[in-house]
Amino acid sequence: MHRARVVATIGPSSDSTTTLTAMMAAGMDVARLNYSHGDLDGKAATIERLRSVEEASGRALGILADLPGPKLRLGRFEGSLDLTREQRVTLRCGLPSTPFADAANLPIPYAELSKELREGDPVLLADGLVRLEVLGIEGEAIHTVVVDGGRISERKGINVPRTLVGLPAVGPEDERCLRHALEHGVDFVAVSYVRSAADLEPARRIIAEAGLHTWVVAKIEHPAALNDLDAIVHAADVVMVARGDLGVEIPLEEVPAAQERIIARCLEHGRPVIVATQMLESMVDHPRPTRAEVSDVATAIRQFTSAVMLSGETASGQHPVNAVETMVRIAERAAVAVDHLPSPPALAKYRSTRAITGAAAALAADVNADAIVVATQHGNAARLMAAHRPPMPIVALTDRPRAVRRTTLLPGVRGCLVTEHDRSRDTVAEAVETLFRGDHLRGGDTVVTVTGSPFAIRGRTSTIRLIEVGDAGQLRMLE
Repeated sequence: MHRARVVATIGPSSDSTTTLTAMMAAGMDVARLNYSHGDLDGKAATIERLRSVEEASGRALGILADLPGPKLRLGRFEGSLDLTREQRVTLRCGLPSTPFADAANLPIPYAELSKELREGDPVLLADGLVRLEVLGIEGEAIHTVVVDGGRISERKGINVPRTLVGLPAVGPEDERCLRHALEHGVDFVAVSYVRSAADLEPARRIIAEAGLHTWVVAKIEHPAALNDLDAIVHAADVVMVARGDLGVEIPLEEVPAAQERIIARCLEHGRPVIVATQMLESMVDHPRPTRAEVSDVATAIRQFTSAVMLSGETASGQHPVNAVETMVRIAERAAVAVDHLPSPPALAKYRSTRAITGAAAALAADVNADAIVVATQHGNAARLMAAHRPPMPIVALTDRPRAVRRTTLLPGVRGCLVTEHDRSRDTVAEAVETLFRGDHLRGGDTVVTVTGSPFAIRGRTSTIRLIEVGDAGQLRMLE
């Protein structure tokens, strides 16, 4: 339970009940749905399959809806096009599609791009594999020359590193995808291309209007976000180091330092953090990763990331189940090495729940407790408890299945579903008995509990207790 959690992207290679069941058994904790691809009916069917697999497995599965965001993309066209060095290419802004790939008429749906670029600006296609340089602009036509060639196809991403495009963080298409995701009960929503903390506000508003507490993931993939990092981390529930676009927008050699900096800020704020993109990229085609990829995953875990993510490896790769199994093995082995590292940075000083979870973690360490049980209504108390990285397992005690699913992004945390009683002690007693029956606690175990009062789950987090588990699973108070 103390290994980094594994997020796996669902796509054509994995979107079947048989494969999803195998991925769950292999250790997938969170399923990512990329709303940039496919239609909403297909997403609804995938969510239904995931919930069916979750129920059959008896283990909670988080679902992450990744919104398209203000990501520039080529329009739609048939086939593919090979661009060669020094070839002239014209980008037609405001053109959503064209029948066939044509170097003189490559479609770009975003009409304003021609007004935002200048002569000499770079334009990167397909995650930076193809590089163009702007020669001139006539109306909505951007004339370019190929600097680095390669193959492109429809909907490939476009990056303009020197330009901050005017697209909103959550546009009309994002709103449509977000409402669909919320309607179908996803647990996390990722806002793409976050540039400032304000970019998260539209998603927050829509979630609040739906009467939900769905966690918002801020994807860091633009250099502007690094300038507003503390505010973004504070405003988000979860942060993702989206290295694909980040590695195109900033020099490649700066990405490792940016990753380490983002993780450190998340640790200070008690925020879960996901490291994503090309972690086991070679497994798209091969059954084994490279040694460099294994080291990359292990490094992220040694930096105390909360989760590591698979993208094409499970969405379109040939070995989706093997990729999950491999990621879990690396995470488990790297977690052993983490036990010998210095503790991560202390949480930034906040009041109330942060202080109580910190005191509980210190008490658990002093008495060498076997587990920490923390009551949580929406998952926030469990998140703050996990941020202290205690060496013993954490149990998130709740009466909400959705809160249990949120714990799938928290390393070392197991969700426990119980009934809320009038007295917090009775709620804790039920949880201890449930964990005892499930062989997660044993007679004689010492447990630190963190609850609200008078209600354990809905009361304001305020109470720390030290208890012992009886031989029959009953609760015993310790002085």
